[in-house]
Amino acid sequence: MLILLRDKIHFLREVFMIQRILMLALVLLAFTMPTEAITFQELKTSPQFKLVYSQSMNGPIESGGLYIYLNTYSIEALRYAPPQYSLRGTYYIVIDTSYQSIINERQLTVDYDTNYSLATLIHSSRIMNPSPSMLALIEASESKSGLAMTGVDVARYTFDGATKPMHYVNDTRKVPLNRNNTIIYDIADAMFVSVYQQHFDDIVAQ
Repeated sequence: MLILLRDKIHFLREVFMIQRILMLALVLLAFTMPTEAITFQELKTSPQFKLVYSQSMNGPIESGGLYIYLNTYSIEALRYAPPQYSLRGTYYIVIDTSYQSIINERQLTVDYDTNYSLATLIHSSRIMNPSPSMLALIEASESKSGLAMTGVDVARYTFDGATKPMHYVNDTRKVPLNRNNTIIYDIADAMFVSVYQQHFDDIVAQ
């Protein structure tokens, strides 16, 4: 009886150890699993990718184009506490020139505070002054946008989706996003529109 009990305990220990090894393997796999590769053709044709910026380059030295696509399916709400919001999403920078053809995948996290949206600034200014100065509104909008961001590199691909090696030097500090930084600002606004169906600057904070 004692021998049978001892054998059973030994068997259960082995089963438990195997389960722990399998769980550890699954955890390691989750952290080392590569990102899903993307091709330029997918970016151009799939409805989940929104073109938010494009620029043609037709100079004597370089020709081609620069394109930025937002993956609207990747956007997730990290915080919803109006007038403050936080969103995270993935976008792709496509460089198509005679020198290189590359796709850079990046992840963008943005904090939004609609206390500083243009609509809120105009509304607040009219309460204080029925005829607010346009110059004052412009200065107020440029001094603080209400947006802060963190951007990190994720991966790099060729146009046919092959992964290319890259050196990651990511700064995870959040920095204010100025309205003059029109490209990133437009990406952040496109993320906001995708989730809330309104432009950030159209919302009046209550």
